[in-house]
Amino acid sequence: MSSKSICSLLILNFVWSSFYVVNRFSLLELSPIFVGVTVRFLALIFLLIFIFSKGYQKNLLEIRRVFPKLILIGILGFSLDFTAFFGLQLSTASNAAILLKADVLFTNFISIFVLKQRFSKLDWLLTLFILLGTLLVINIDFTEFKLNGIGDFLFILSALFVALNGFIIKSVQNDPRVKVRDSTVAFYNNLITFFIFMFVFFLFERKIDQKAFTDHPLLIVSLIYTGLMQTVIYILYYYNLRILPVWIVRITLLLMPVFASFIGFFLLGETLSGLQIIGMIIVLLSTMGIILVQKNKKICLNHRLDKS
Repeated sequence: MSSKSICSLLILNFVWSSFYVVNRFSLLELSPIFVGVTVRFLALIFLLIFIFSKGYQKNLLEIRRVFPKLILIGILGFSLDFTAFFGLQLSTASNAAILLKADVLFTNFISIFVLKQRFSKLDWLLTLFILLGTLLVINIDFTEFKLNGIGDFLFILSALFVALNGFIIKSVQNDPRVKVRDSTVAFYNNLITFFIFMFVFFLFERKIDQKAFTDHPLLIVSLIYTGLMQTVIYILYYYNLRILPVWIVRITLLLMPVFASFIGFFLLGETLSGLQIIGMIIVLLSTMGIILVQKNKKICLNHRLDKS
């Protein structure tokens, strides 16, 4: 892993963490479906601004060979949000915090059994340490954890969709038949997800809670910020998926709770317990371990290639 990729991963974690912190404010006052529609619509505008400013608009039409995959990416993008939302209606936030982290395990298993990547015992040990540290950071009370049937199944399904989406995005990026830019994949992902959110909104809700905007004028700022950050997330996430294995990207994204806790502590005045601080240290050290292991693997591989 290069310094550039490490830096981009850290920025991605910070941006995604701030996205969740600010988005949480919107979700306290507005329905998740309406927030989904609004944020995706704003991201669509920001993505188009980015694409046209870079002169990438012609690439939007060069997608015939990978169009079915782009449709699937958009459907999965909606499904992972939708299943997580309905899971919360039927289960608990604590169960969600635990079970949604299964995307890392799904990613590892797909890497091993489908892509035939090799995982050392140290890779698995560091992965488990990062998962443990993450659960400490998000302050889970394990004494209250119990399975809640269909709701927990939806969380696991959401985690599976997250893992699958990462691999399908990477398969489009690596498709030898056509060069599709990351911004093009992001545009169609967001566009399809937006249309599905719109369909669900008009099917089930149809109304906008105008009183919420009157009582909380900052909601507009919150939605615009999350729309902008959704755009930045697309750009940075897809960039990292292009240059790194999917499992490395997913495992390092477990730094997000650490960044979110720091943001909450310094900006929102939230407190940190001793266990949360220990969890942060475990996550940071284990992530550093993953990065060093991957660097050593690359050095050893290059050394063997030079010898041959």
